[in-house]
Amino acid sequence: MPDPLPISVLLLARDETRRLEALLPALDFAREVVVVWDPRGDPRARAVAERARARVFERRFDGFGPQRQFALARCSEPWVLWLDADERLTPDSVEALRRPCGGAGPLPGATGPAGFELPRRGWFLGTPIRFCGWGGERVLRLFQRARARFDGAPVHERVIVDGPVAVLEGARIEHDSYATWADCREKLVRYAAAGAERARREGRRAGALDVILRPPLRFFRMYVLQLGFLDGAHGLVLCALAAAQVFLKYAEVWEGNRTQRRCGSGSGSGSGPDSGAAPA
Repeated sequence: MPDPLPISVLLLARDETRRLEALLPALDFAREVVVVWDPRGDPRARAVAERARARVFERRFDGFGPQRQFALARCSEPWVLWLDADERLTPDSVEALRRPCGGAGPLPGATGPAGFELPRRGWFLGTPIRFCGWGGERVLRLFQRARARFDGAPVHERVIVDGPVAVLEGARIEHDSYATWADCREKLVRYAAAGAERARREGRRAGALDVILRPPLRFFRMYVLQLGFLDGAHGLVLCALAAAQVFLKYAEVWEGNRTQRRCGSGSGSGSGPDSGAAPA
């Protein structure tokens, strides 16, 4: 068997026991697997990671960006591969990883790409999605540890690298984020709430027109402009869920704005708890 690559695989965990049982044995190509576990989750997930000889750290979850930055600070290899528990590399991907990572790894400040994007294919309720804006997706997931950091976004976080980014040909991630209807229901509410919280922190406002118009516009963009109808019934349901998420997000922001106005008008001096929000 070839020597392990100088890669730290970065994973977050909470309740993904069965997914970790399937994923971790396939990561033996890497010298290190770093798992950050939320102690509010299933302790069996932590036990699975420890049995697989991953380096496990405990941290209460406060957003994906901060959690991943915490994990990145505990990686020790020159290269970092960011995966989620619901993602898998295709068999050919490991050979593709050997091209940039097969040596001892670059030193900080080395020339060449600081990171690589990997093509990713999304699955929805057991079916691969070709359209709906999911087709042709590429995600920055392999990067030099010394030249990278995560932003502080609570959801849809990004890794920021200091240097050029290339595409890693021959590799691909299979993303099975919505394997069951329970996954769809849970993520619908969680992502909408996280999006509303981010909008509030940025001082953004929403009115009734946002609540009324933005959801159907999202559906039209994904289902018609991005050819979601070619994904059949799965495409229809996926686009409808995306529109529902937009509705919940803007309804929550709208209600928060109304509460802020009531508090501000009631205090008279604008010194209520939400008075520091930026104007629309």
